[in-house]
Amino acid sequence: MSLAATLRALPKVELHRHLEGALRIETLWEFHEAAGARVHASREALRRALVVDAAAPPDFRAYLARFAALRFRYGGPEALERIGREAVADAAGEGVAHLELRLAPLFWAARLREQPPVANLAQLPLPPLEDLELACEALARGADAEAARRGLSLAFILCLNRQLAPEANVLQADLLGRPAGAAFAAVDVCGDEAVPLEAVGAALARGLRARPATLHAGEDPAARGAANVREAVERFGARRIGHGVRAVEDPAVLELLRAKTATLEVCPTSNIQTAAAPSFEAHPLRALVEAGVRVTLNTDNPTLSAVTLTDEYLRAHERCGLTRAQLREVAVASAEAAFLPDAPRRVLVARVAAAWAKFV
Repeated sequence: MSLAATLRALPKVELHRHLEGALRIETLWEFHEAAGARVHASREALRRALVVDAAAPPDFRAYLARFAALRFRYGGPEALERIGREAVADAAGEGVAHLELRLAPLFWAARLREQPPVANLAQLPLPPLEDLELACEALARGADAEAARRGLSLAFILCLNRQLAPEANVLQADLLGRPAGAAFAAVDVCGDEAVPLEAVGAALARGLRARPATLHAGEDPAARGAANVREAVERFGARRIGHGVRAVEDPAVLELLRAKTATLEVCPTSNIQTAAAPSFEAHPLRALVEAGVRVTLNTDNPTLSAVTLTDEYLRAHERCGLTRAQLREVAVASAEAAFLPDAPRRVLVARVAAAWAKFV
């Protein structure tokens, strides 16, 4: 059996996967055609708008701009149920034993209706809270059913966004107090790191009263890097950091991560596409592991980045320089950091640790 096949078969945990960035292009095109939206001239035009070209220069903001390709009407709740099912099925096919999907309910509510063109996310019209509930219930219904069928555990993470208007983020945070919000195990803040976390302060404060946090920080090559990681951990109490690779720039921040046993959700392929790292060979993944920081491997946006979780483990070994023992360390850390109740998390950790011990 090849190394790739072996890695695919091993139980893995995916902590950082955006649902928006994990959609099947065939399904998207089917919805696009049914809606008659004509946002894209062809299926291939949709693919080019969404998927990062291997020849494209790394660019953080160009990467984020690709999500605009997804702004059209998808249909009713049954379409979102299908998206939930397919996202879980695709992860299960990669040997994922526990999956955490992060999503911004506002965007999914918008896809239940025709969307007017807007120049930036702050101009998105606010749907009623009931639409956010309807969208989340449909996504969770499909994903939960598929997870039960496939025998994997599942958690959702609610994403606030630095680029949305403050009232839009507050609306999303309000969902945590409604029945539909029970599906969310944690709260996140994503988007352009050039916008300070203060921009979502009110909504984030509401979210943190109800859920633990995993916050995007230390990814944007043009932002404050390690200082953003420090802020997320010290000021907002983040237990996990989305990406966080620029923490390697400051030994004091590495010490903070060790002291707080905070976990980094590293996504090597997208890190290179966003210019957070210059190459796989120069990626700080190995330095972070050897510094004693808790590190996990993830895909971020598997469709946008044209990557699988197996690919990330394979590249971490063959190009970033992690040993087999370090791959096991990463796999076990992923299980230990899962947003699960204690008992099922212990079962997951034992399963992953035993399987990867044989691999080593």
